[in-house]
Amino acid sequence: MSDKITVSTISSTLKHYLLSVNTNTGFGVVDDSWNQDDFAVIANEPGLTHGLPVKTDYYSVILCLRGGCKKTIGHFVFEVYTNSIHLVSPQFITSFEDASSDLLLYQVVFKKEFLTDSLLKENILNNLLEVNPDYPPIYGLSQKSCASLKALYEKISDEAREKGAFHLHILRLLLTDLLYEMNRACENCLLHSTRHLSKQYQLVYKFKKLVEDQFLILKTVQEYADALFISAKYLTEIVKAETGQNALHVIHNRQYLEAQYLLSSSGLSIKEIAERLNFDNSSHFSRFFKRFAGNNPSEFKQLQ
Repeated sequence: MSDKITVSTISSTLKHYLLSVNTNTGFGVVDDSWNQDDFAVIANEPGLTHGLPVKTDYYSVILCLRGGCKKTIGHFVFEVYTNSIHLVSPQFITSFEDASSDLLLYQVVFKKEFLTDSLLKENILNNLLEVNPDYPPIYGLSQKSCASLKALYEKISDEAREKGAFHLHILRLLLTDLLYEMNRACENCLLHSTRHLSKQYQLVYKFKKLVEDQFLILKTVQEYADALFISAKYLTEIVKAETGQNALHVIHNRQYLEAQYLLSSSGLSIKEIAERLNFDNSSHFSRFFKRFAGNNPSEFKQLQ
């Protein structure tokens, strides 16, 4: 079976963003002379309401200055909102939908190697990038903090554009500053949150993490309940209470996300994708996919 699956790089992302700049803000790299393949700054592409699932080989730290959207990062689904900052890690598939027409995001994208070339010790960097894995990687900001971070993003953008003496060293220092500010926002959010006190929340988190790890193997609510040593009835009840969704929908949604990703980012045939996702046959996979997408896998591929 072919394994040619596309993973987005910084270079391919910049090409997708055309001039890599939001013309309304002037933020980002404004020409094609920037040749770093491990660091870039960009603003969101205006007018897009949704984005297909992608996997990157880089991290993104994203500041939302205006508007909002619904974001999926691995097993987390959450709302991006004005005056928030969130992190996208390369190990997860990510997508967005329902973006408002006024959505404005500033993004710094980088590979881990960009910072390990600095004086920052790897264990410290790992802690900064891991943040808190038990919660969605989005953190609210006060208006004052958001304004301060906006200025920091724009300073990073200016430094990348002007390429003065020692600019790579300065960019690494500024990016380290940004990661510490994001972690500070995380700590502030956790300080004012009571969700971590809930055993029910912790159990639902374990379920969603297990789905992320085992969705190709475990297919039923009963199988996940057995793995968590609880009844299927109780699992269904607490997932519904915490997320508003039933447990089977969470499982199926992860399969559908992977199917979208493989259909749009790989050279695999529909038969190969059905096999990879452990469906009995292509027909079963096509029926499953059509229930979510409204069209079959072949039609979906043609629309890309």
